[in-house]
Amino acid sequence: MLGLSYHILRVAKIPIKVHWTFGFFFLWIAYIGNKSGMTTIGIARLCLFALVLFFCVVLHELGHALTARKYGVQTKDIIISPIGGVARLMQMPDKPKQELIIAIAGPAVNFIIAVVLGAILVTFTRQGLMPIGDPQRVFDYGPNFFPTLFLLNAALIVFNLIPAFPMDGGRIFRALLAMKLGRKTATRWASILGQSIAVLFFIGGIYRGDVILSLIGVFVFISAAGEYQMVLVDDLLQTQSVDDVLRSNFTAISIDEPISHAIDLYNQGQEKDFIVIDQWGNIQGVLHQEFIEEAKKKNDGESQVREYLSPSYEPISSTWRLSEVFRLFQQKGYSIIPVYSTEKMIGVVDRETLNQYLRRNSSMWRNWNFK
Repeated sequence: MLGLSYHILRVAKIPIKVHWTFGFFFLWIAYIGNKSGMTTIGIARLCLFALVLFFCVVLHELGHALTARKYGVQTKDIIISPIGGVARLMQMPDKPKQELIIAIAGPAVNFIIAVVLGAILVTFTRQGLMPIGDPQRVFDYGPNFFPTLFLLNAALIVFNLIPAFPMDGGRIFRALLAMKLGRKTATRWASILGQSIAVLFFIGGIYRGDVILSLIGVFVFISAAGEYQMVLVDDLLQTQSVDDVLRSNFTAISIDEPISHAIDLYNQGQEKDFIVIDQWGNIQGVLHQEFIEEAKKKNDGESQVREYLSPSYEPISSTWRLSEVFRLFQQKGYSIIPVYSTEKMIGVVDRETLNQYLRRNSSMWRNWNFK
């Protein structure tokens, strides 16, 4: 959904990126300004205002990211797009109270900005907090700049607190529910509410001709489904064991066989990765599908399997949690792992089978029940 983005700077070791559509946003607001009859200077002020407002959005996302860091949660990056910003956390904390504080931190930043701006405007200007003149041509009058910035930050506080998961208000709602119902059930209810509000955003945007609001509705709807899916996957990884994905029927290939034998088995499509054994049946390594594809490209069917195998593998127990296996696949790059019980090999678990199991059992529609 986020797509291609470009790195522009790094703050507190957190990459700040801009989505590729960001430039079109300025063309759009310039068009809106011109259509509203703004002067050239007014349109220029509008574009500058958009930059300053998105700077406030960056500060908002840094509020989330830096608060998350206090709980040991790192941030992959912050992406700014025409519909707002996203701080992509590596994971959410296990404790609902911590997620609640992280979610509140973003709107809290906007609250501080609004308070500071409000105090300055009330103390040092005659105009006060409210812009004056034609609302459609607000930036034709220079002194309207900071009152409008004050109002938009106040609006961001209210908007972000709407309980449309996974917006901040939705995350706050999920965290509060999770304290009583658990993370999985809380996410399910938060997703339902979030998608319902997203539909209202989309319809309201169409009715008012507000493209941004409609895009936010689409983003929230898809993101709510994705968040629930991730929670379902995480629940499976934490609660299920290797026994649930164990493949007892597998093909072991001899280290002395020609790689063409592995290619034939691979082409049949039933198995993609293989255990490699010697003449006594001892494991010598594994043959990843990437290596088989390499041999196919080279048309090197006569070479022995030993020339393509990887000697790196880790035997595991059938009682391991899937989360431990998933971590091995991610960190070590394995595609197949032998499984043992009381020092005897009883099968294998491979990356493809695990992924299929997670997709099949984490379908949000299969889990959309209310027991």
